[in-house]
Amino acid sequence: MGGEVVILDLKSGVYYGLDEVGALIWSLIEHPKSPLAIRDAIMADYDTDVLTCERDIRAFLDRMQAIGLVEVVNGSPVQ
Repeated sequence: MGGEVVILDLKSGVYYGLDEVGALIWSLIEHPKSPLAIRDAIMADYDTDVLTCERDIRAFLDRMQAIGLVEVVNGSPVQ
């Protein structure tokens, strides 16, 4: 799917499509990673500024947490 990922929420039966960056974040949080480690990994692969990167990561993680696909453990998001 060209770097994209589809996630099925087994509780609701809803599918969520992730773009390339969302898919990267999703793979990074397979095992707990700090937000800074996630930011550094994204900035290593994409041309973006720190503030935009951090804002977009936070928005993604907040959304995933709100729908119950991610939880935060000791400050690090996990699937």
